[in-house]
Amino acid sequence: MGQIVGAAIVSHHPGLFRPKADRIEMGNGHDTDLVEGYARLRSKIDDARPDTLIIFDTHWFTSGRHIVAGAPHYKGIYTSNEMPWILHDIPYDYDGAPALAAEIARVGAERKVPVENATNEHIGPEYPTVNLLEPLWRGERVLGAGICQNARLHHFLAMGEVIGEAIRRSDARVVLLASGALSHRMVDLDFQPRNPRWWDPENISDPKHVTLDHEVMASWAKGDHASVIDRYPELRAAAYEGLCGHYLQMVGALGGRQCTARSEQLSAYENAMGTGNVHIWFDTTTQKVNA
Repeated sequence: MGQIVGAAIVSHHPGLFRPKADRIEMGNGHDTDLVEGYARLRSKIDDARPDTLIIFDTHWFTSGRHIVAGAPHYKGIYTSNEMPWILHDIPYDYDGAPALAAEIARVGAERKVPVENATNEHIGPEYPTVNLLEPLWRGERVLGAGICQNARLHHFLAMGEVIGEAIRRSDARVVLLASGALSHRMVDLDFQPRNPRWWDPENISDPKHVTLDHEVMASWAKGDHASVIDRYPELRAAAYEGLCGHYLQMVGALGGRQCTARSEQLSAYENAMGTGNVHIWFDTTTQKVNA
């Protein structure tokens, strides 16, 4: 029987992949802690010993159904349409998880959850996937999962339940990576930083979003996912990245409102273009899959 051996919310923002000298200049003499946080997160992944990473990619927006990328292998060169001056000419070459993707589609059909297993190897990953490869990937199979843009709260949770059940039916050891920010309302182009250290949370677009993010993180630390799910209208109002579909699918796979996995913060909570970013690990060692 397969198992979810760990889960995390992970920042992927492009500023982390600028040259270190640029990051330190932006930080008024200090680098972002999220870069060092990747090493802390990788240590957790090492301890969990997965053979598969499922990445919930907050830039892969789908329509009409949930989609997983089920080809056997992905290879190419990535350049971001959004920020080509930072993310350009990045090679990627990794094995997919076709058997698990096919099982997810089967479970979706059984439960009447609209799931598409896209096996075309030319579907290119977005940067929430590509950016995690260098700091976190060590040869595991990688299964990308999209964000259905016409899904609502219950749809994301249902898709997570499908993924959890499919993992249980497999022989895979899986770490779930929800690749995205928390609050995600960007600042205007003419925004003047409130703090000279660009990464400082004072530069997040709205102080109310900072308060909300900290309240959500406090609930996760207690293993109280039910209250976070119930605050979904507030998360949407704060523009949680990817409709918050990265977290909701992850937690759906861990039992939804019944999930009690406690979190450990592995980085400072920081700003990026007005958005709230952090690396957070969830201890699933006592959490039953789809409990």
